[in-house]
Amino acid sequence: MVLTRAAVALMGEDVTQVQIGFNAETRAVGIRPAEEGAKGKYRLRPQNGSAKRLVDGKRFFAHLGIPIEKAASFDIEDFGDGIIGFYLPETQAPAESASPASTKATGRRKKATS
Repeated sequence: MVLTRAAVALMGEDVTQVQIGFNAETRAVGIRPAEEGAKGKYRLRPQNGSAKRLVDGKRFFAHLGIPIEKAASFDIEDFGDGIIGFYLPETQAPAESASPASTKATGRRKKATS
């Protein structure tokens, strides 16, 4: 996920790690700054010298069974309590047949070989 300058400003320019959450009832994806020592953190990285930031959410979406077929843009909203986010359209809701336990994550890192 690429966060725009405006999205980064809502969270704070100094944020380096975030947590991602999903509300299945509203199809809302929430992103908040991760506190030190929090579990389930994702690194927020600068994107090629831009004010935009990148967070890799592949494992998160795969775990929930939410298919990500192509890049899409969403309007970020301020959900309050330091959480920003967006709403997934019906076509990107979790697959009914896929359960988190049976969905294999695809965002694993490969080990470097010498």
